[in-house]
Amino acid sequence: MIRITDGRYIRNIYGVPVVADIFRATSNIVTMVMKGVKEIIPVDDVNTALSLKKEGYVLFGENNLNPIEGFQYGNSPTQTMKLDLDGVKAVLMTTNGSGIILKAGEGTLVGSFLNIGALSRYLRNKEVHIFPANLKNGVSTEDNEFAYALTKKVMEPGSNIDVNIARSRNGNGATLLKEHKFEEDLDFCLQQDITDAIPIFKGGKIVKLE
Repeated sequence: MIRITDGRYIRNIYGVPVVADIFRATSNIVTMVMKGVKEIIPVDDVNTALSLKKEGYVLFGENNLNPIEGFQYGNSPTQTMKLDLDGVKAVLMTTNGSGIILKAGEGTLVGSFLNIGALSRYLRNKEVHIFPANLKNGVSTEDNEFAYALTKKVMEPGSNIDVNIARSRNGNGATLLKEHKFEEDLDFCLQQDITDAIPIFKGGKIVKLE
């Protein structure tokens, strides 16, 4: 069974939770893990992040698409791709996605179009609960299209999801990225299957599923 529930309203979780914040948090997390990050701690407040910085963590994040003072990097997967992150311990704070991963809790998998093939293979024959992160003030096209695409991929291996990617490219989240001049991130996040890395939230940290 596969369920899809708006990530803003997590109450009960059935089966394996999957969080999707396609533009850009979960795509960035997948990219970070692909680039060799040792662990990522998702946080939902600046002070927690800054205290971890003193312990040697590298801070990534944004607030309503704006940089956060004291953070080394933003929430851009295209920026992340250019970094040497092998063995790095990171912190991520985003407008919505990081907080929803915390709410979904232990065992949550991080989904994106970047790893949808590997994720769908892992989830086959399992009970799955997908949580599109959405926006604080409404739904986001790309998060829900990802949920539909992942459902198709889990239930019918080899399913074509071009229509879901096309809708994501023309949805409200894409419009927001374009308005803030993040077209490069838009293109990056809509790539399909560039990695087999599956991040999992385990013991308060996001690590690579082994």
